[in-house]
Amino acid sequence: MEPGDVAGARAGARPLAGSVPISIAVLAYALCAALARPLTLPALVAVLLPGVPLAWYGVRRGPRTSTRAGRRTAVTWLGLGVTFCLWELAAFLTGNNAAHPTFSMLADPVLADYPGRVAGYLLWVGTGAWLVRR
Repeated sequence: MEPGDVAGARAGARPLAGSVPISIAVLAYALCAALARPLTLPALVAVLLPGVPLAWYGVRRGPRTSTRAGRRTAVTWLGLGVTFCLWELAAFLTGNNAAHPTFSMLADPVLADYPGRVAGYLLWVGTGAWLVRR
């Protein structure tokens, strides 16, 4: 092993050879997808374009290791999920206004302009890629 080969010696280290082209492709996707007006068919297609393949890959691949989550962890995540769903439902039923905003209404100021939508699409793909690699 060469002295500069320390990074490759770590367990689970991955080569970065494909990272630059993939990063450029993801950035190009985000720049193009952000051109779509929100809540339109092209915006829906832009969200589904990476979302469906990432979800398919993640489901087919399965987790690397199988560890049981403890009761405390499961209750915490279930509580967060239920709280979020109740918040969204209550906001929707009460009219989705400034007093009772849904998550999408809170995100509107950030996603209203082009740079915000680019950041949103990058976050969308990055989060999906992170989830399927876990």
